[in-house]
Amino acid sequence: MGDGGCPLPSPPKHGRQPVLVRRLQLLFVGALLIATTVLGLPFRLYATFVIEERFGFNRTTPRTFVLDRLKGLALGAGLGGGLLGLVLFFFEWAGPLAWVWCWGATTAFTLTAQFLAPTWVMPLFNTFSPLEKTDLKEALVDYARSTRFPLDDIFVIDGSRRSAKANAFFTGFGSRKRIGLFDTLIERHTTPELVAVVAHEVGHYKRGHIWKSLAVGLAHSGALFWLLSQFLEQPGLFDAFAVSEPSVYAGMVFFGLLFTPIELILSVVVNLFSRKHEFEADAFAAETTGSVEPMVSALTKLSADSLANLTPHPLQVFLHHSHPPVLRRIAALRALGH
Repeated sequence: MGDGGCPLPSPPKHGRQPVLVRRLQLLFVGALLIATTVLGLPFRLYATFVIEERFGFNRTTPRTFVLDRLKGLALGAGLGGGLLGLVLFFFEWAGPLAWVWCWGATTAFTLTAQFLAPTWVMPLFNTFSPLEKTDLKEALVDYARSTRFPLDDIFVIDGSRRSAKANAFFTGFGSRKRIGLFDTLIERHTTPELVAVVAHEVGHYKRGHIWKSLAVGLAHSGALFWLLSQFLEQPGLFDAFAVSEPSVYAGMVFFGLLFTPIELILSVVVNLFSRKHEFEADAFAAETTGSVEPMVSALTKLSADSLANLTPHPLQVFLHHSHPPVLRRIAALRALGH
């Protein structure tokens, strides 16, 4: 009790530790993350240079592969390491509200990354070249004008340096919005098909999917930090790993090992929203281009070129797929045309 008769707040269960101990523990966590990356390297090599090569997709050279890994490690160490240090600091010092502080920090980081990634991070891995003035660009600009979408930046991405697979995406907010078309996509599709693909990406923006997906992702991270805070308050879990003195560092490692089943449940919810958004973006593309056929044709080519599984098991789709099966997407588009 204090002098005024009020109870003093109890210190956090995982409070301050000696500086040397904290540094050693942080070093251990970092070493564990690096070890996980290294252990996964043979599988990445096999996937890229054996499986992708066997089916004619791989165009990645050993030099590009190594540079991609080094750049990824540098970004992970610089950005991820700083964020990890901040999370550890909050859980050591902020008590029961540590998870809220962590959630706020990661939210700020995520929002900042949305603005900076298109112009600072993504160009580290690919070359973004402005789409030249061609019939395709004129058609895309006309479409954007018809939907009142401020399409100032259309970029061609050198995806062919790594893979024969094609893709398109929308990224960024405000003045940093970008639509990227892989060069492999442009090579294999007609102008109406490419307009439909861009219309699909515009549909994600117009239907608010960008912000909705961001909100779902932030809710996901909030749930993760809350679960971590509950985990750290269970001494029995530390006993199960024969750890006599609970610490945030050890708790995070154990949480990472045991989190997979929980993450599966959370990812099912995230993927459910994602599949719904894909159907809505397809419908937007069909409505604003005036026909379902260009989108159907584009989906058919994309699935054929990537050797996509046309009939995955419904349970596999429910648990793991962020996109609906292409046959379901085509059926939904055909239904719009009737």
